[in-house]
Amino acid sequence: MTRGTVIMGVLALLSFVGAMSMRPVEVAPPTFQDTGEALFPEFVDPNAATFLEVKDYDEESAQLTSFSVKLEDGKWVIPSHNNYPADGTEQMGKAAASFISVTKDVVRSDDPKEHAEFGVVDPEDEAAAKDSRGRRVTIKDASGTNLVDVIIGKDVPERQGFKFVRYPGENRVYAVELDPQVSTGFTDWIEDDLLKMESDDIVAVLSNSYSVVEGTDPVTGEKTTKLENDNPMYFELSDSGAFGADGQPSAEWATAAPPVFGPDGARIDPATWEGEEPLPQPATAPEGKELNPTKVKQIVGASDRMKIVGVRPRAARLDPFEMKSKGFFLVGEPPRLSLLGNEGEVHLISNDGVIYTLFFGEVTYATGEALSAGGEEDAVEEGEDASRANRYMFVNVSYDARRDQSAGAPAIDGEPRGEARAQMLAERFERWYYVIQDSSFVQVHKVPDDFWRDLKE
Repeated sequence: MTRGTVIMGVLALLSFVGAMSMRPVEVAPPTFQDTGEALFPEFVDPNAATFLEVKDYDEESAQLTSFSVKLEDGKWVIPSHNNYPADGTEQMGKAAASFISVTKDVVRSDDPKEHAEFGVVDPEDEAAAKDSRGRRVTIKDASGTNLVDVIIGKDVPERQGFKFVRYPGENRVYAVELDPQVSTGFTDWIEDDLLKMESDDIVAVLSNSYSVVEGTDPVTGEKTTKLENDNPMYFELSDSGAFGADGQPSAEWATAAPPVFGPDGARIDPATWEGEEPLPQPATAPEGKELNPTKVKQIVGASDRMKIVGVRPRAARLDPFEMKSKGFFLVGEPPRLSLLGNEGEVHLISNDGVIYTLFFGEVTYATGEALSAGGEEDAVEEGEDASRANRYMFVNVSYDARRDQSAGAPAIDGEPRGEARAQMLAERFERWYYVIQDSSFVQVHKVPDDFWRDLKE
């Protein structure tokens, strides 16, 4: 074999190798070995869930939001809202059940560069592009073990009821049939009956729409607090002289004198009173006017239906500066301090001696988590959208045995009455004050002129 023949052979071999290296190669498709498997194989009992956390990114406010609820000492609480009590059994059951038996339907990608397209970028990723973040849902059991930990992305096109999902820390994206029943709405998780009262049990109402005005004593230089338009209006249910459809005597609201009780606990009759100090008198109608009892009914009905949209922790020792910023004032000297609201107060007296006192404070235009949980709240500015207005409110509960018509009567449907109910309610309200819808405030807050109507001819 000549030298030229050897060289030609080597060149031919190299050409063949080169041609083989340039030949199109089939790319192995993504593995589908886990298709059809359970997304959360260890999660089979919804009652095992004792903790839920949802993290989301609000594109409008450019803020990460977080909501959580957990079972603590046998009671559901909302950690993201200062452990406010949650009515969590039903909501948690729905949330947990929506993740059980969910299967991995189709593997869509193993490429992390496509996470933004599917909307499964971690919501805490600060470098994420707009509209690329998903919602991260974590559910744990009592031992702290993750039962669910997933980032839920966009809807799958042309596949109704399917969503893109991925496990945090992993690249693979699945399309799964999933309807996550996970509410992050604070009001969806709480007891919606705020006052725990029945409107039919309210037998007296005191409304006082005063305003608090701060000033300075010109002599001493000390700060003063006085009330403007301090004009309490007191009403009681009384026999109307008519009978209802059931044949029973019907009652109607009427103005009355605020009650004064003697040392024996009996109510003093102003008609027979012979003391030196005059007794309070009922409000009298302006000329040409009469009481409009519908306005009193509005106060009672709106109070019974009142819903909260936010909560704030109530310290054992109230901070005057914090309270003032919310429209509440502490007057008097410790330990005898009294609370005032800059938009007045309403007292609702039940037939079992339980007395609710509602104090109304400043308006807030906060939204989102700042509204429901507090924190960096929006400042009150001129021109704020009135539709965003909500109102701070304090609730105090007391008991007056002299007004208790249920003394000695058995509990109704197992619910406590009288002093026991007052104690239960006092414990409920002693840790919190609230934000209510301004529409509720408008129905409960009345000025004296609101109670009168033109005389019927």
